[in-house]
Amino acid sequence: MKRRLMLSIVASSLLAGALLSGCGFKDIDKRYFVVGMGIDKGENEEKPYRITLKLGVPSIQIDAGKSKTQVETIEAVSIAEGVRMLKSHVDKEIDFGHCKTILFGESFAQDSIVEAVTWMSRRRDIQNIAAIGIGSPNAEDVIRVQPDIERFPGNALNLFFSEDATESSFTFIELLTDLTRRIYEKGLDPYLPVVTVQKEDNTYVINRVALLNKEKVVTVLEPKETQLLSQLTTHMTHSQFGAYRSDPFVLSVNDIKTNYKFIKSDTAPKVEMKIKQSVTFEEMPINSYYNNPKGTVAQLEQAYTEDVLKLLQKIQKAGVDPYGFGLRYRARFHLPNFDEEWPDIYSRMEFDVKTKVEVRGTGLLR
Repeated sequence: MKRRLMLSIVASSLLAGALLSGCGFKDIDKRYFVVGMGIDKGENEEKPYRITLKLGVPSIQIDAGKSKTQVETIEAVSIAEGVRMLKSHVDKEIDFGHCKTILFGESFAQDSIVEAVTWMSRRRDIQNIAAIGIGSPNAEDVIRVQPDIERFPGNALNLFFSEDATESSFTFIELLTDLTRRIYEKGLDPYLPVVTVQKEDNTYVINRVALLNKEKVVTVLEPKETQLLSQLTTHMTHSQFGAYRSDPFVLSVNDIKTNYKFIKSDTAPKVEMKIKQSVTFEEMPINSYYNNPKGTVAQLEQAYTEDVLKLLQKIQKAGVDPYGFGLRYRARFHLPNFDEEWPDIYSRMEFDVKTKVEVRGTGLLR
């Protein structure tokens, strides 16, 4: 009995030692946590990938401007090889478990992002909830920024893509899981937020969105168009829009509902879209609304309808479909050869937009 007990104890000790030493376990003080990653187009054709990693350096101080990071950059034949080669540049194991932001450079995103997205999806230590974007003019410059207000390594950029801090209708949040779906789903195209650096105060600006055709960037929307697309896709419910005709009006959108249906035709299929908003006035000439409420509302509805039509036609002309019209069309009508038939149908499609604005209030002043 004693002999069996001794053998079981020895076996347990050997197994525990094997698990600790043979399975790649490393203590936290022997790891570098990646807090940001950038992928750019390399200058050497033989090494087309330029990889930039921002590594968080542990620090006792957590005051603003006290965060410490180490940035490593390398050019390689592939992303996987670049990451492995970067391990020889640091004295600790590189861990992607805390990498919440990954950026593509502008020139890289204008070629193809599919291989990079595939690499991210295959790695088990990259989270599916990691935010993906485009760094302008390149990802390395954005990743290297060290904001003066940052308390934790890489936290300033992460807060832009989370709902824990700032909420802006100009900032799209695109996660790896949704980006992968949009790349491979027929009738639905990807979009990515564009991150630029504001050099005056050493921080970021994210108020534009890039539209892709499954592989590369086709067009980039301006801030006003970005906010409008955010409203239509209900990406950000609480937002605002301005109408400038004879009098300036700025409205806070409290709620917005959008629905549409297809009217099939052999010549020009039509999309009938209805938009319903409940709004509150944030800026307007005093008493202008009460002098002519119906006329003011009609003016605002017409202005918003015109802006939506221009945006939909611009996106249609670019040949991309971030809204997902093709996905709904596939579900509604049978297309044996969707990849061949849909581009022609989409290019001929007409849009009929109707907007209804419901005024909830005019603020604290008439």
